Amino acid sequence: MAEVEKLEIFHIRHAEPQAGTNEDRPVCDARLSPLGEQQAALLGERFKNIHFDAVFCSPLVRCVQTAAGAISQMEEKHTIELIPEIIERNTPIGYHGQSVEYLTRFYDKIRLCPDHIWGPADRQFDSITKQSALERARAVHLYLRERMGFGKRILVCSHAMFGNNFLQAGVSLLEEERAQFILTLYHSSVTKYKYTSDGTERISFSNDISHLRPLLPDYECIV
Repeated sequence: MAEVEKLEIFHIRHAEPQAGTNEDRPVCDARLSPLGEQQAALLGERFKNIHFDAVFCSPLVRCVQTAAGAISQMEEKHTIELIPEIIERNTPIGYHGQSVEYLTRFYDKIRLCPDHIWGPADRQFDSITKQSALERARAVHLYLRERMGFGKRILVCSHAMFGNNFLQAGVSLLEEERAQFILTLYHSSVTKYKYTSDGTERISFSNDISHLRPLLPDYECIV
């Protein structure tokens, strides 16, 4: 009997942003708050002994900062690969974050995904509607699964609304199961997807913030 192989996708929502920190960027592109920086650092503590084969990220600053924190304590110096198609819903159409050169002020190994995953070639896609986000999420899931294959573990950092669409697109959920999962993701929360070569699709856990325990009991789950 052939050995069953698996692909694991760890999805994290960005840590807490701070309004008014967009500086020279649109208002939708704020950086992390001081608490958000703590949350990102605690993600780094959580993941420091886990090997990832690739790291993918929304091109907005708060996600880049969160992904950088999450991989900050690993022995291997990962490259963060930006995927414009996982940008948050309600981001102005046509805005896909700052340039790679600009974003290297937050992390020094960044590149843009070389592949066009979904929508028009110029990426002037609908970033507003729920249906569009769900279609984008399905396309990203398929892309990552086909590109990476089995035997890999990857990290994906995106947003709350897109993260919910990513969850809906990630596995086949019965209607009665959806209420257990489709909810607002906490800042820096982790959801783990597992796909196996025998066709099994599984969510191992969802919306987990156990890495934030050092901030308890004063920490409130801010959505």
